[in-house]
Amino acid sequence: MVMLGGLGLTAHGVWREQATLSLAGVVLCMVALSLTVLAVVYHWVTDTSTERIALAAAQRQAQQERATHIAAKAQLENERARLYQDLAADRAADAQRLKAERASVEAEFEDARAKLVADSMEILASWFVNGKIQPPEGCTGNLIHFPKQTEERDREQAPMPRQQPDRPRAREHGVVGP
Repeated sequence: MVMLGGLGLTAHGVWREQATLSLAGVVLCMVALSLTVLAVVYHWVTDTSTERIALAAAQRQAQQERATHIAAKAQLENERARLYQDLAADRAADAQRLKAERASVEAEFEDARAKLVADSMEILASWFVNGKIQPPEGCTGNLIHFPKQTEERDREQAPMPRQQPDRPRAREHGVVGP
């Protein structure tokens, strides 16, 4: 509107050959164009609808990725817990299997040992019966005596020495010494 008024005023001033009216119309057109340009630039600078749409889409995608990450993390924790339970069950089963195997091996060992003892006793008895071995005739064995034991044995066998009467002991500071 202002622009049309400025153009009309400029045209009227040129027609009537009045410079002041022409100049006023041109200034009015310049002001109208400046206001229009400023309005367009202001709208262009302050209009953030496309950026808002892009931001909303990015936020939705980030939220979706976060939810997916949380779900994956929970699934991983559940899987880890299940694996730990499986490992614990396997350990318990292995321990029971080991106990059973150990008991059976010990039983086999005891049976084999008992059989060996019985066989050796039968062989020894047959040697005694056949006269291959004579039982020992009450001989004493030779023992290795340690020096301390030898001294004690010698003291036991030696006659007791006469005890001498107690001698007075040295006394220092009123205490009886050795």
